Amino acid sequence: MTDWDVPPIDRYCDLVMKGGIASGVVYPEAIAKLSHYYRFQSIGGTSAGAIAASVTAAAEYQRRLTGSRAGFDLLKQLPTKLGDKTSSGKSKLLSLFQPQPPLRRLFSVLIGALNRKKTSLRIWSIIWGLLRAYWPATVSAGLIAVLVGFFDVGWFAACLTFVLVVMSLVGQRVYSDVTKRLVAYDLGLCTGLTEQDSIDEALTPWLHHLIQTAAGRAIHEAPVTFGDLWLVRSPLETQQDRDLPRSIELQMFSTNLSHGRPYIFPLADSERLYFTTGEMRKCLPDQVVKWMVDNSPSNDRDQGSHDEDKLLQVPAAERFPILLAARMSLSFPFLFTAIPLHAIETDRFGKKTFRRCWFSDGGISSNFPIHLFDDLVPRWPTFGLTLEAKIADQSPVFLATTYDQGYEERWNIAPDNKDVSMLGWFVGAIVSTMQNWNDNSLTRMPGVRDRVARVRLEKHEGGMNLNMEAQHIHAVAKRGVDAIDQILGRFAPPSRNGGPADGWDEHRFVRLHVLLKMLAVRSQGITDALRPDCRYATDFGSLFTQMMSAKDQHGNPLPPPGYEKPLTPQQCQELKTFVMRLEALAKEMQPLDHSIEFSAIPTPELRIRPPL
Repeated sequence: MTDWDVPPIDRYCDLVMKGGIASGVVYPEAIAKLSHYYRFQSIGGTSAGAIAASVTAAAEYQRRLTGSRAGFDLLKQLPTKLGDKTSSGKSKLLSLFQPQPPLRRLFSVLIGALNRKKTSLRIWSIIWGLLRAYWPATVSAGLIAVLVGFFDVGWFAACLTFVLVVMSLVGQRVYSDVTKRLVAYDLGLCTGLTEQDSIDEALTPWLHHLIQTAAGRAIHEAPVTFGDLWLVRSPLETQQDRDLPRSIELQMFSTNLSHGRPYIFPLADSERLYFTTGEMRKCLPDQVVKWMVDNSPSNDRDQGSHDEDKLLQVPAAERFPILLAARMSLSFPFLFTAIPLHAIETDRFGKKTFRRCWFSDGGISSNFPIHLFDDLVPRWPTFGLTLEAKIADQSPVFLATTYDQGYEERWNIAPDNKDVSMLGWFVGAIVSTMQNWNDNSLTRMPGVRDRVARVRLEKHEGGMNLNMEAQHIHAVAKRGVDAIDQILGRFAPPSRNGGPADGWDEHRFVRLHVLLKMLAVRSQGITDALRPDCRYATDFGSLFTQMMSAKDQHGNPLPPPGYEKPLTPQQCQELKTFVMRLEALAKEMQPLDHSIEFSAIPTPELRIRPPL
């Protein structure tokens, strides 16, 4: 298969990427490869997937604007650069994670426990790390134990004394660091910003520089915003392309812990969030904070100076920096600080109060939001790259190539030995299930599983392995390219008759049948609910007439629920006509459930759900 520098004008795709902290190294080379064959219309992701999504959108922005592939070439080089050693002697990947000074002891314990294949080894690494990190307590316990031994109590008693005292002293200091310092420093070991005594660049400024460069902008220029992506146009686009409401669509998940639900950025126009300059300076570069202040709808630009604690409304979606959305998505609990924004709470008496909202990692809600850009029937493919643990005898990369593949259950296999490793598995499985059950269920569905490439990682690869060696980084990156090769082999080459790829035609065939079967299953309930003689409720024809004639206690016309004005006779008649047509359509669709022999494995459901 030969790479094109410029994909065909009419070849678009969407791309969704899973979170996984260090697992994000799987994406850069894969994206660069895919960019030779497709233009990216919609890009989405969570956590590490959000980092990749934001840089991909920036690279596509530069390609649309100037025709340059420089942004994708930059992406292709990332795995090599992340494996290089910095001037501090660390890998570039590890140097991006810089703990806040008061929390460095806890961070050192975390780093020491990485890349351990067994739970028992991880536990011993944590114990040794605690003894080293809190060495004054360890030395004090040792001195006390020696004194006990010298007083002829016995060395067994001295050893026992050492264990008890070191547990007490180290435990007190760990408890203090966790309950006081970690809480005081916004519940994260790292802010994402470069610490003052560091000679290396931390994650957030590094990502800001990467986004700006991929978009073809200098670091001192305006940060890339969602509006920049929406409005950029290529001279190669057809009129049909220009009719798309947004040239490039970027979406990223974050989790509002205060509201207990996920948020998708950019925000809808109806959402109102607020920030303070002081809080934003703790998590964003100064030039991005200044942009947010200058573009806040509630900023009084005539004041000249700004109170660091003054609440300002976040910029409108088109002026919202994609860097902030990415940072909010990758706020992995306890590794990175949560992001504080503010929302208005209205009580039952109408009183309004500002409340702080804590935004944490998007993966808490949806670590692989493959559903982000799905239409009922797709115009172009939405590809997914997901990550899962390697199991013996599995291929390192898997993509379903026939309809009867890929719907098997994902396995999180428990260890055979009932020792401490079983406990570690049980806790990990609970967390993984809470986090991934929705995504795992969705990726088994027909019309989904054939477009999701599954990249399987060893225990020492990706995830929390922040100190991966260069060879492991390259191995993971190559697996991402292999996944794209499988996707391209199914969706990119022309068919035997010169038309679209057979895999793409088959995908659309399956998606249409899934839609028809779901509508057919639901049609009986629609018909029963719309019948004029429905026994359980007022028929809709009479209900519309009642709503049109409704009046308040003063005799004034009353708008129906959800309407700003009273219902007019014309609107009432149109509603009755629509209901009649819907009932007729539902009746016509009922036989489809039996006449279409297509078998959806597993059977999907069509439901109404709130937006995120």
